[in-house]
Amino acid sequence: MRILFIIIAVLLVIGGGACAVPSAVTYRALDGGGFINGSGHMSTDTAALVTNTAQFREVTEKEIEEGRAGGKVRLRFEAERSDGGDVLVAVGSADAIQALVVTGSYEIVDSLQFNPFDYRGVARGGRNDLGSPDEGLFVTVASGPGHQEVIWTIEPGPWRAIIMNADGSAGVDVDVRFGARFPYVRGFAIAGMVIGGVLIVLGIAWLAFLFRPGRNRNRPPDEPVTFE
Repeated sequence: MRILFIIIAVLLVIGGGACAVPSAVTYRALDGGGFINGSGHMSTDTAALVTNTAQFREVTEKEIEEGRAGGKVRLRFEAERSDGGDVLVAVGSADAIQALVVTGSYEIVDSLQFNPFDYRGVARGGRNDLGSPDEGLFVTVASGPGHQEVIWTIEPGPWRAIIMNADGSAGVDVDVRFGARFPYVRGFAIAGMVIGGVLIVLGIAWLAFLFRPGRNRNRPPDEPVTFE
């Protein structure tokens, strides 16, 4: 029976660690706004960088346990030109973005990774300029000098994110930061750390009880009974 109790205690410690460690990793991956982020440098000889917004959900879901990403997902796109010039960051429907970029050149961003930051680009249209776009094409847009940022809640349908020079000129060179925020992830991470921590403490306490000093000490033999 004692061996069974030891096995149960060890399983509590192992189970607690399996719950607490991934939860702690997930919690540390979140910033103050609850976003999982990836940042790096992107450049192209074309006039725009275009990516499918679904990629951001896919790449960030790899960072958290399956089933924790319910509800609405918010995406954040940030960019700043290396030369400090005007940059445009936007999200639009696939049809709207395609109608814009088909008039010039663009690079399709694929195989996006957050940690370490990496991507693959496929250039289309040579180095032709696009011209300054009509901001009415987009559902959300930020444009101007320095750091620009948009936050957008994923909606059903095919959507694209685009980063380009605000005047549509070819040759985009930007520092970027991408993020995705899943509802409840922070709460799940905290709960996982708490539950895992409790299981570990219970398991260690049980082991300490089972191996407490004096538990296995041989009891002294009974004194012989004498008759007068």
